[in-house]
Amino acid sequence: MKITSFLGVKEDFEYQWFDNIEKYTMVQYIALDNDGTHEVQIGHTERKAYGLNRKRVVVFIGGYPYAEFVAADDFDKTGDLLSEIRLLQEDEYLDMCEYPEEGIPAIYSNFIVEGLPNRIKARGVHKAWSVVANISDHKTMISLAFLRKKEKEILSKIKK
Repeated sequence: MKITSFLGVKEDFEYQWFDNIEKYTMVQYIALDNDGTHEVQIGHTERKAYGLNRKRVVVFIGGYPYAEFVAADDFDKTGDLLSEIRLLQEDEYLDMCEYPEEGIPAIYSNFIVEGLPNRIKARGVHKAWSVVANISDHKTMISLAFLRKKEKEILSKIKK
């Protein structure tokens, strides 16, 4: 995956998550992979999570959300965001890759990975491995979204 151009910033973008509509400020790019060019948006918002109002970042490819990040407890100092590693089953990301019991899948070897409970100390935090990306590291966030997009495509071909 390669980011080829910056398209701009769009304010007040809305996306419907089930019964909830969220507003985002979107940073928009064109990215290239082996399948061609894709419009990619990185949406910034805040939402209550793990007992605090936290920064949230969602990466959309072609309007579909492929990766979601939440601010670490030390976000104000580090700028770090975390995205749970979930294992793809039946075309849905259902099972978390459990920390520390399960090994990290090899496809995540190019990412910085840490246990979510090491970076967020709050009630209800999932015992999951997570990909770490700095708020300014759009390339890592987009790469994770493309990885997840590719996983879904492979699984849908297998199911046919």
